[in-house]
Amino acid sequence: MASQAGGGNKGTAKDLEETENLLKDFIYQRSQRNGDGNTTVTREQLGGGAPCDPIHKKLGKCLQKVGDELDGNVKYKSLINDPSLKPTKETFIRVATAVFSDGKFNWGRVVTLFCFAYHLVIKALENRVPDIIKTIIRWTMDYFQEHVIQWIRAQGGWEAVWSYFGTPTWQVVGVLLAGILTGFLVVRQSKAQ
Repeated sequence: MASQAGGGNKGTAKDLEETENLLKDFIYQRSQRNGDGNTTVTREQLGGGAPCDPIHKKLGKCLQKVGDELDGNVKYKSLINDPSLKPTKETFIRVATAVFSDGKFNWGRVVTLFCFAYHLVIKALENRVPDIIKTIIRWTMDYFQEHVIQWIRAQGGWEAVWSYFGTPTWQVVGVLLAGILTGFLVVRQSKAQ
């Protein structure tokens, strides 16, 4: 279901809805696969149901594969496992801003934000503040609406992610690492201040 270029706010609203559904499913699927009883999020906590559209299910699987590669990165693991990392809006905005600090957008960076939102949700569960989960989703969606959704539309919508991640794995990892390292440095710098 690629969105057409143009289409005004109606297209943007549809793209935002699709993004939010993919984000919620991404977080849910990762927590089901990677979580233990204390760090498994429910669809209710995320504020949404399971995707019905077969295209969304395929997209979700593609995004999960990219997330798996990202989770295997040592520097990213160090960032997300840092005990001082807190699920705050300030942390999310710093990392999101850093990921796109050079003004360049690509699917690897977009998925990096999905992964980071997932890890903030897990931190919220670990810190026993599950009420903030929907707020983390909102921060992510606000950032997408203000900074990323027009780029997604310009690519032809979410279906374009398939062609991007059809590139060799080492190229995908390189793109992801650039986003990770930027986020890692920002979090480290904010702790030093």
